[in-house]
Amino acid sequence: MRSDHAARTIKAAALICIVCLVGACNPGTVSGPETRTGASVQAAASSAPAADLPATGQLSLALLNADELGPAFTQKPTASPSPSRPENGKDSRFKGCQPLARLLNADDEHPTYPGATATFASNGLATVFEALTAEPPDVLNAEYGQAKKALEACDSIVLVTAGQTIKFSLTPIRFGGPDSSAVRMDARHRGVLINGYIAIEQLSQSVALTFSFFQVGGGSSQLASAFYQRAADKARTALNLQPS
Repeated sequence: MRSDHAARTIKAAALICIVCLVGACNPGTVSGPETRTGASVQAAASSAPAADLPATGQLSLALLNADELGPAFTQKPTASPSPSRPENGKDSRFKGCQPLARLLNADDEHPTYPGATATFASNGLATVFEALTAEPPDVLNAEYGQAKKALEACDSIVLVTAGQTIKFSLTPIRFGGPDSSAVRMDARHRGVLINGYIAIEQLSQSVALTFSFFQVGGGSSQLASAFYQRAADKARTALNLQPS
């Protein structure tokens, strides 16, 4: 997870969920999960030293599916937001908290190592994003540490998307193990509460999980925490991961 790849994954975790909830996500303009986890990524990974790393297909099978989230959720195309290639002709950028904004606004068009993502939505009221990334231990350790530090750096951040400005307050929260990092995000958009969570965890020496859950009109972390634990447990079991 190079710093730009870490940034792209965490940016997607926040931006995909938020943009879908505020109505700026057009399924006709985004690529499905097969694009992120398909031939282009496999080609990039094949040129990298990926010995002992899970393959892209293995990571894909280790992701949650809609049935595991419940009948209210359906799997959606997974976008790849980029500040240099804004969706729907409108830029989407984070501002304010410089360490986190710098991470979230970074761009990585060509991931080096295997990765897989999935996005789910529930009637416009909640969205879930999950990503698994596999990298050599030295790369993962360094870049996971950088991403963790940025995620914990500030108490607020602003998202400008589709001509709208949303200011989130940030509060540390714990979803995973002692080496994980998670932040709660709260905002009001047009009088409606938007509540969300971004969590990252190094599941093993070579695999990291990025997870995001956003909801409209509610502020409970119970469902987000339950889904996160389900995602982490499935990845550990499916990939036979040992603690880092």
